[in-house]
Amino acid sequence: MSEVIALLTADIHLSHMPPVARSAEPDWYETMGRYLTEVDVMSRVEFRKGTKQLPVICAGDIFDRWNAGPELINFAIDYLPKMYAVAGQHDLPHHNLDDLHRSAYWTLVEAGTITNLESGRAYAVNDMVLYGFPWGVELGGLIRGDGNQLLIAVTHAYIYDQGHRYPGASKTSHLGNFVNRLRGFDVAVFGDNHSSFLATAGNCNVINCGCLFRRKQDERSYKPSVGLLYDDGSIKQRFLDTSQDKWIDELPVTVEGESDLTEFLAELKSADSEALDFRDAVLRHLKDHDVTDGVKAELLEALEKHK
Repeated sequence: MSEVIALLTADIHLSHMPPVARSAEPDWYETMGRYLTEVDVMSRVEFRKGTKQLPVICAGDIFDRWNAGPELINFAIDYLPKMYAVAGQHDLPHHNLDDLHRSAYWTLVEAGTITNLESGRAYAVNDMVLYGFPWGVELGGLIRGDGNQLLIAVTHAYIYDQGHRYPGASKTSHLGNFVNRLRGFDVAVFGDNHSSFLATAGNCNVINCGCLFRRKQDERSYKPSVGLLYDDGSIKQRFLDTSQDKWIDELPVTVEGESDLTEFLAELKSADSEALDFRDAVLRHLKDHDVTDGVKAELLEALEKHK
């Protein structure tokens, strides 16, 4: 019988504040922690000889912003499983791979939470050989194995199959155009497209992991999952528990909301402007005051636009 040898994920998008659609969550850190704890539990698999911690492979976008603050970085160190990863564009300062060392992602590398899969290198992990292709690095190149190892491409690049794409997606990103680039690989783990799917490209088994947290209104019916990789190269999806997720309804700002904003601006004006962190002030106000859904959505949307 085949055995599970790795857990596959991508597009975690850790963020200090909740996305607008999820601003009804009373504690966003608690929500993220609940998901990551579930992933950690899934990575501990019972084998014939006892429980084993699976290697976790992440195909990019661990953070939603490359310059995440200390609180979020500390949270990531505490809650993320140790993983092998490539950087996605959200992990990179101005999408520039040369500046990776300036990022929150690299802080996790220095802390030992992440083993960064550099392009052009092979990483032997148990019965696997991992090849990393971070954002902006094209798939392909020389790969080698001993015949008994699974050769795995880990890449952050948009790929889609039928039913899993955004309107107007380039035909060059279709799964069929990756067959030649994946030649020689047994497995390919993709990030960037937030809609998960399993497929094959030639002789290569492909998983597009999808997003780990649902962040947008049009993702309300989406089922987040992780992939379980077996030693024969097959992959199965394991879906996460979304029953406790809370969403905000899209409501207009009302007259009552104008009063909420006036109170909020007065609070900012009375604060020490040099010591004030604007984002934290917004989040603190939303947490401590009975703000209408419409105002909450407006404030969070403004912060996301100017992050």
